[in-house]
This record gives sequence, structure tokens and C-alpha cells, in this order.
Amino acid sequence: MILFQPASDSSSGSSASRMFVRSPFAFWLGISLLFTLYYGLVTIAYAFSHPYLVQDDVRQHVVWMQRFTDPELFPNDWIANYFQSVAPLGFKAVFAAAAKLGLPALTFVKILPLLLSLGTTVYLFLIFLELFPSPFGAFLSTLITDQLLWLNDDLISGTPRAFVYPIFTAFLYYLLRRSLLPCVLALGLQGLFFPHLMLVGVGVLTVALVKWRGNRLRLSQDRRDYLFWAAGLGVALLVILPFSRAMDSLGNPLTYDLMRSMPEHGRMGRNEYFGVPPLNFWFNGRSGIRLQLFPSLSLVGLALPLLGRFPRRSLRESRFAAMQHLTPKVRVLVDVVLASMGWFVLAHLFLPRLYLPSRYNYHSFRIVLPLSAAIVFTVLISQFWQTFGPKLRGKVPLAKGDRTLIGLLGCLAAVVTIVPLVPPLIYVLQNWQIAQTPAIHQFLAEQPKSALVASLADEADNVPAFALRSTLVGREFALAYHPDYYQEIQNRAIALLQLQYSPNPQTVQQVIQNYGIDWIWIEDAAFQPEYLRQKDWLVHSSFKSAVDEAIATLEQGKTPAIVPLLDRCTAVRAGRSRLIDAACVDVRSVVAR
Repeated sequence: MILFQPASDSSSGSSASRMFVRSPFAFWLGISLLFTLYYGLVTIAYAFSHPYLVQDDVRQHVVWMQRFTDPELFPNDWIANYFQSVAPLGFKAVFAAAAKLGLPALTFVKILPLLLSLGTTVYLFLIFLELFPSPFGAFLSTLITDQLLWLNDDLISGTPRAFVYPIFTAFLYYLLRRSLLPCVLALGLQGLFFPHLMLVGVGVLTVALVKWRGNRLRLSQDRRDYLFWAAGLGVALLVILPFSRAMDSLGNPLTYDLMRSMPEHGRMGRNEYFGVPPLNFWFNGRSGIRLQLFPSLSLVGLALPLLGRFPRRSLRESRFAAMQHLTPKVRVLVDVVLASMGWFVLAHLFLPRLYLPSRYNYHSFRIVLPLSAAIVFTVLISQFWQTFGPKLRGKVPLAKGDRTLIGLLGCLAAVVTIVPLVPPLIYVLQNWQIAQTPAIHQFLAEQPKSALVASLADEADNVPAFALRSTLVGREFALAYHPDYYQEIQNRAIALLQLQYSPNPQTVQQVIQNYGIDWIWIEDAAFQPEYLRQKDWLVHSSFKSAVDEAIATLEQGKTPAIVPLLDRCTAVRAGRSRLIDAACVDVRSVVAR
């Protein structure tokens, strides 16, 4: 069984021997790409299987880019304008280019994840060979990474964080190869899509300046380390300064005191951060070190440091012989962890100036851990083959206990490989949103492009994606990270509560006129107090008093002014929802009743 490949392919030796060296590389890289293609094509097939299907985060970050195809969409849309303002430059450029090629944003975003994943697979494969010369192990690293990326909603979203994986792996590969220009270009490119990982990259270059010699830490004596650091830092500054100015243009920044005082950032809030149990605070959510528990193969990477410390049989022989193939370049994994944790700590200390702490380790750990886990598995499989290889080849009889052990290990390997390939499991974990009332979306899509929909229904958050029409407010868009933007969201939420629950007809009419509302989407359960209590973004909010007032109106038996007009003004009835024509909601007709 061939697990290892020579570190270099010299020109000496016969053509047959050179082919022997190349064949494992080509074979295992091909298998790696086939797994990636499987996940990608299965996902694409599902993504196009329903006309009203969208990935959850696409609703925020991608829908507005339909403007690249049709500039008349979402006119004067406060929400669309906000997400356009916060979108990184590189991210916008990619979708703008796709639109010029005839691929609208909502079509391109369903294809993009496969393209990004293929690039990630190639670079990850090459990185592994720099750390450990085993094409089989490189395949394992891509297999584990495929499971992490495709059974999750980061890569599949096609949002800025999806670009982390091919770009950051490219940065690491060129750093290991000591290729200065492509390395710093990859670092700068990372900043155009996901600046937090660019900072981690600068951290990696900084940590590399310190070497462990003997029992002491010393500064590097290699001039190239300083060249990489200086070039990387310069590129990062060129990229980060325009990004910072763009963020400043969004108005007053969120401060720690303001963030601490807002229920939106408290326990159960829409942007929950504070108030969670300590274990959850430090190891989950927006504040913690997030390790993906399923698929769990990557967690085996945590055992890599232990292999080097495993008891030896003798002073000259390691317990795991394959560990001798580990190259000194493996230090880059430690550098990435140290850099990520350094920024993680700084983000906590300067919260929220550096944004959310988890942004600095979540994605980088999903690159480091699969590489580490693949090394562990390769070493263990090599040890297994060294022990049982002669028996499996028939040279030594297999004992009954050996056959049982081999059978159990084979079944375990089959399960952890095959189960993540099951399509329904993939779809569930990718966080797709599907229309429950497609008739309403179809009707809205036929209305003028300037149409504005107001609703508290959760599915109304899909209106921009499915009908390409604007929505007044919604949970999906209630992000409390920029005070000026969120103040408008609060004002709209309060107005919507008044529109739907105020017993005063004039108030209802005033809200419709102030915001130019054309359609009101109302669910049948909307006039039960429990309906409002179940909406976290309303109950745990800075405008909770308006929510409490609406609940009090219902509990006191007061009839909201809009209720008598529901039947007469319903334009579309679908499932447990109805679409009300706002033009039909006439104050005079309500008063007459």
C-alpha cells in the first residue's frame, strides 16, 4: 500500500519510476476533485429543483445584487442600500462580472460554491503535500474539508465568507512555497472579500518572525521572513484603509456601552452576544471558539500534538514511524492557530471595534483542523498497515480477533465516508429557505418594481429573493451593528406594529402613507398575543414597549382597525396567509363600520 511519495521528483531514474511517483499524486488528486464535484453537483441540482428556494444568508448579501442585471429593482430600498454599502469590494466585483456574462446574482450564487470548493480542494491538497508527502493523506484532508464545508451553510451561501477557503488556502500554499508575489496578492485579495482573515494572514506572517531555538524564543535570522512580513503588512494596509472608510460612511459606529445596553445583543436577542452561559460564551456563538461538532472527523486533528509525545519503543524509534515524514513546514498550522487566537483576544478586548471575535478563528480552524486530522489518520493507517499488512497479504494467518478488528474499522470508515454523502442530510444542514405560500410571491412578482410589502410574517423575509420586491422590515434584516441603519429598522418595526395592531384607523392610514406601503402580508395567527411573544427579534428588542402595547391591545379585546377590512381587501389567499391591498385600507370605510 503506497501512502508516501518522495518530496521531490528528480529527473534521475527510469521513466517507469517517474510515472510511479506521479501516479499516486494524479490519482488521489482526481479522487479528491470527484468528491468535491459530487457535493457540488448534488447541491446545484437541489438548488435549481424548486423555483422558490434560496439559501438563508443569500437573502441579506446577494439578493440586492440583482440590481446588476436590472437597475430598476429595489428603488430607494433602505435595506438593499445598506447591504450594498457593507459588501466588500471584491465580492461586488465578482457578481457584477457574472451579471455582464448573463448570470443574474440569484443564479450565479447557486453555481459559485462549487467553483470555490474546487479551488479549495486543489490548494488544500498541495498544502498537505508540503507538510506531509502523502497523496493519500492529502486526499483525506480534502475529504474531511468537503464534509465540513458542504454540510454547513458557509460555503454554500456564496457570501463573502465563502471566499475565505480558496483564498486563504492559496495564501498558505504560496507562503509554504516561499513565493512572495502570489502570497501577498492572495493576502490582499482576502481583504477584498473577508478582511478579518486578511488580518489573520498578517498575524501568521508576524508569528513567523519568532523562532524556537533550544529552550528560548528568538527572532528569525531569515531575511525572507521580514520581506514577507513587510510586503504583507503593506498590502493589508492598502486594502484595509479604504474598507475602514467605507464602514465609517455608514454613520456613527457601534460602541461597547451601546452594544451592552441593547437587548438585541443580549440573551435571546436577534444578535445575541451577552448574557449566555460562560461555556457557551467562550466556545460557541459570535463570541466563542467555534469548533464544528458534526461532521466530527476534523476534531481528530486536536490529537496531532499528542502523536509526537507518544511513548517511544527506543531512543531511536518513534512509536509511530510515519511521523518521520512530517516536515518542519507543519509549523504553519501552529502559526495560524496563534494568529487566529491573537486576533480573537484583541477582538474581545476592543469589542466591537474589530467586530465579532469568532470571525478570526472559525474559518481558519476549519482549514487547520482537517489538515491536522488527515496527518493523524495517515500516521495511524500507516501504523495499521505496518502491523496488519503481512496478514492481509496472506503471508501471516489472521487471527479471529484480528478479523473482527479489521471488520469493525472497515465498517467505521465506510460509515464516516458514506453518511455525509447522503443528499437529504446535505440539504438540511445547508440551511435552505423554501416558499410555503408561492402564490403570494408569484403575485407580488407581477406588481410594479417599486412595490413595498409590509409584514411580520417570517416568510415575508423571502419577498426580495422570490418576488424581487422590497419589504419594509423583517427579522432577517434586523442587524444591530450600525446604529444609524438599525434606528431606521426600529422606526419601521414600530410603524408596522401600529399598522397591524392599532385600533385607531387614522394611525393605520398614516403609516401606509408615510412609507408608501402597497401590500400588507398578514398571517391568520397574527392577532393572537402568543404570535408576537414567539418572535425573538421583537420581544428582545429596544422597541419592546411597542410590542407590549400591541399585545395589550389584543389581550384587552380591542379590535385592530385593520381586522374589519381583511376579507374585503384580500388580494391573495394562500395557506394561512393573506395579502392585503393597502390601497383598499380606507379610513373612511373603517369609520363607517
